Amino acid sequence: MSTVLLSGVGALGSWALELLARADGVDRIITLKRRPWDGPSRTNLAMIGAVFQGHTKAWEHRELDLADVDLVAKLIAEERPDAILHSATVQSPRRLMNASVDPAIRALMRKATFGMWLPWHLLPAARLTQAIDAAGIETVVVNASFPDVVNPVIHRQFGHGPIAGAGNVEICVAQIVRYMVDVAHVDPTDLDVSLVGSHALLSYGEEVPHHLHLTIDGRDVNDEYDLTTMLHWPKPIQWNRVDEFSLFAASAVKNLLALIGDHDARTHVSGPLGLPGGYPVIVGPGGIELDLPPEIDLDTAIDLNTRAARWDGIERIDDDGTVVYTDSARDAIGELGLSDPDVHLDDIVEHAAQLLELYERLTTLEGTHA
Repeated sequence: MSTVLLSGVGALGSWALELLARADGVDRIITLKRRPWDGPSRTNLAMIGAVFQGHTKAWEHRELDLADVDLVAKLIAEERPDAILHSATVQSPRRLMNASVDPAIRALMRKATFGMWLPWHLLPAARLTQAIDAAGIETVVVNASFPDVVNPVIHRQFGHGPIAGAGNVEICVAQIVRYMVDVAHVDPTDLDVSLVGSHALLSYGEEVPHHLHLTIDGRDVNDEYDLTTMLHWPKPIQWNRVDEFSLFAASAVKNLLALIGDHDARTHVSGPLGLPGGYPVIVGPGGIELDLPPEIDLDTAIDLNTRAARWDGIERIDDDGTVVYTDSARDAIGELGLSDPDVHLDDIVEHAAQLLELYERLTTLEGTHA
């Protein structure tokens, strides 16, 4: 019997839960969330709704906080999940990103970039990794929370970590495929897309370092199609204005099912094997292999994604997992009132708390406190 643990059933996790509840190859689902009022209801609703499609999986919900590493480790040791889909964060920045704040503050937030919120994504993932270590079991983890950066940080700190991420580069590939099918009228079976790229491609397009390999029936057509046009067709997605979590959940669930299934799947994954950014890969039972096109080697691909991370404010990730921000992001984060903007796992709890204080201050000032 295959068991999947969902660490977090918030905006993204609840979408993943709905998909897993209706998926073949999963016999039992355990959901984990610290808040008592929505986790049980979301789990119950998903399992009731899945009956409509003929699924009656075993399921249960546990009210646990990832901060309680010992209790989470005990749960993992007892239940021995075949895979864990992790999507928990300390707090989503979306409300503040969409709030009506002072233009000067908004400019600083843009300068700080999405990387400013890294501690909120990194802290729960680090706690989950500690719990898995304490449980002493083997399992695979798909992390859907900023995997381009979180996954390599976890691997460098602990020596292991999430085997895969979700979304980001794969969403870019899906946009390319849709364009080629809908506009260029290409048979998808004749299309081959390999993209090395990072989370920043979603926001900034082809100015971000990347490598695209695009062929139709074996013929190189890279020069015939513009990446920005493909990523923005038919209109640019306003990522901060819509609920995009179904995309990320679908990607995460697809990766998880491939890892516990019987067949290999060629796809794209963010943060595979602790690498920065995203890559074409083969995902199969229990593992991932890179599937780079012949014209680019691994060192070049890693260098591209390391440089691309600067568009998210990340200058580099040190060998010990310390995240060093770019000078521009560091200055903006400092002006917003956060001390020592570089992210160290040793003081990640304090760093995440400072972000929460900033969030509370800005949303309260603007009347958007949530």
